[in-house]
Amino acid sequence: MMTLHGVDVFLRTPSIPELPKEFGAFTLVLISNRGSRVYPPPVPEMELSDWQQCRYLSDDVVSDAQIDELVLHLTGLGWQWTKCQKLFKIDGDNAFSQPY
Repeated sequence: MMTLHGVDVFLRTPSIPELPKEFGAFTLVLISNRGSRVYPPPVPEMELSDWQQCRYLSDDVVSDAQIDELVLHLTGLGWQWTKCQKLFKIDGDNAFSQPY
């Protein structure tokens, strides 16, 4: 069975964003840049692009509406998102990859 558990929100910003660590059922578990984890620290020595992948996950199954609320909240804080990717589990296993 495939269940929805989170979202990767891609933000356009030249630096590592200061985002809410929690929102509703979601927890910010990582931020990556060009496939390398930059949050939580330590940050590898690298030149950052201006496109950050911000992963929010929930231990519980979430709805599309909850993801919409999260993205709307980030927009309300002034962040410009460029795309979102829903994160699913299949039979309890992650159906999404982990950054390095």
